[in-house]
Amino acid sequence: MTAGDAGAALLLVDDHRVFADVLGEALLGEDGISRVSRASDLDTARAILAVDPPDLVLLDLMLAGESGFDLLEELAGCSDTPPAIVLSGSNEPRLIVKALELGAGGWLSKTTPFDALVAAVWQVLDGHLYLAPSTLRPVLNHLLSDRLERQAAAGFVAELTPRELEVLRCLVSGMTRAEVAAQLFVSMNTVRTHVQSLLRRSDQHSALALVAFARSHGVKGIDEIGNLPAADRPYDVGGLTSSSGADHAHRP
Repeated sequence: MTAGDAGAALLLVDDHRVFADVLGEALLGEDGISRVSRASDLDTARAILAVDPPDLVLLDLMLAGESGFDLLEELAGCSDTPPAIVLSGSNEPRLIVKALELGAGGWLSKTTPFDALVAAVWQVLDGHLYLAPSTLRPVLNHLLSDRLERQAAAGFVAELTPRELEVLRCLVSGMTRAEVAAQLFVSMNTVRTHVQSLLRRSDQHSALALVAFARSHGVKGIDEIGNLPAADRPYDVGGLTSSSGADHAHRP
């Protein structure tokens, strides 16, 4: 483990005082754990991290008016920071994946038996990732589902005509259909036809849902890709790159 001979120092960040006190005292009774600092808010946690950094952080996500994700993001952005285990009342796969993406070393439910919690602490201190066995299948299912959705979106974008992609980018930029028609120098009927095609191809039921679908899968608005001539403008969506291949009109 990474802790020194004096034992591991932990920081417990949780705004539930009774829970934090009981867990803190129990951890102090464990061999190899020398200190358990406690913080009920992120500012206190930041102060402890700056002055007397621990070997590991046990972090609740739902603090009063604050999110533990903010501290995870801060830790990920700094070098030589202690690993963190999220200690949450939820086992929502989406939240677990987000925490891992932000650099969390593990995820524990607050109902985890104490012996399992201690084992997770040592495992993460040894440089390993810890997830409770009961969370592995839901997390993997979530990741696989997300991957399939992204692949489907990539296929959707790859199959669009250059003009359909321009229309989609205009919609993602927040333009109305009239503004799209003016931007691309086409008729409202043409825009309506392209939008209907986009809805059908993406299996969405409204322009708003279409924009959300496109944005969530990396499609940028036309205002985010510069004012290059359409024939030379790159379309970089989810790793796919193509060009319009036509001399479309563009905003001056």
